[in-house]
Amino acid sequence: MGYKLRKHIGKALKVRSQAIRNSLDKYSAAACSLSPPNPELSWDLIVESAFLADFDLLSDTREGVHECPWAAPAAQIMMNKFFKIQHAREEIDYLNVEI
Repeated sequence: MGYKLRKHIGKALKVRSQAIRNSLDKYSAAACSLSPPNPELSWDLIVESAFLADFDLLSDTREGVHECPWAAPAAQIMMNKFFKIQHAREEIDYLNVEI
């Protein structure tokens, strides 16, 4: 993720922080009522997360997702590494154009 995109995301989070907090409260209340309960999310967790890939919201949204091959922690780690390598290649191409 480029600097401008990170800055844009940070600004959007700051502008919409109250809406995000309200959504987190609703999510946490709903997560507690499930059987088995899903983990709660907090504002501190959101602020401390450095990359959007760190969020694991979609894996808990429906039944059976955990059995999918892409939902395994090892697969998620490999996908993150793959996309970081892809981005690094794009960045190299971009930098070669600037030179």
